[in-house]
Amino acid sequence: MYDCNKQLLIACTALKCSPISLAVSAQFWDTLSHSPRTHSHTLNAIEKACTISDPCDIASFYKACQALHLNGIGDACLSHFLTPDALHQWHKFFFDHRITWSINIMGGAELYRQLSVLQPRVGVHHWENGVSTLKQLSGQDHRDLKKLLPAVIVGAIPNDVACALHAITEFIFQAQNLFLYDKTLHSLAEALCEFHHYKYSIITAGGRCGKNGPLTHFQIPKLELMQHVIQSTRAMGAPYQWSSDITECCHITHVKQPYHMTNHKNFHGQCCCFLDRQEKLRFFQLYAVCYELGWRHQRQ
Repeated sequence: MYDCNKQLLIACTALKCSPISLAVSAQFWDTLSHSPRTHSHTLNAIEKACTISDPCDIASFYKACQALHLNGIGDACLSHFLTPDALHQWHKFFFDHRITWSINIMGGAELYRQLSVLQPRVGVHHWENGVSTLKQLSGQDHRDLKKLLPAVIVGAIPNDVACALHAITEFIFQAQNLFLYDKTLHSLAEALCEFHHYKYSIITAGGRCGKNGPLTHFQIPKLELMQHVIQSTRAMGAPYQWSSDITECCHITHVKQPYHMTNHKNFHGQCCCFLDRQEKLRFFQLYAVCYELGWRHQRQ
């Protein structure tokens, strides 16, 4: 349950490399997945770096490690325990790239207008002010946006682009199933394959733009990590069990909300005291309920 930068630190790899495979930035948009990153590969790379440069010469040795895409040492197969994270990988990919591509092609004003005129529905987030000012979204907000966006972009973007965006959205939704069977995994592979088939239409339509102008590649780490979802599912089970949605939600209820109840001084001590009291209240409530139920059972 880590975002990409933290996975790179755990994997002891340099930037612009995949933490769970041997792919580098220029290969992030390849259709096929690359070989998994194992502890034996990391140790062999370190041994090779030692033969190239003296480890006592820090500056020279660091350059040798960088050339081998190393940033440390590890003794575990990262491709096994670094599991997909729905919040930081799929939802963030959708928000940072999928929406940006739509805005670049059809225009932000038109997209926000389409979202704002939708009929509000109970239980579904209504985007009356668009999405440009949003910074942090919950997993449910991300899912609500994925449900609405395919409907509002059809007709405003080329059909091939719509097929590519629909395919990647289908992949994200399917991957969040609590139970993934062989048929589901096959659907995931087909959806990802369909996206890679139509992805060049996004570049042609002007969807890929950077700070210095149009981009002609898809060097996106989160896109490369999607190639390993099926492999991780077969080895570790459904990916959604590893999502950081729960921990992020607990960060709100157990950190942010208690912080606003304090005087913002010595917060750690006050927070621990607050959580301790909350735990005692819950235990007392549980005891009272159990006691009442036992008393009623004795009277009957």
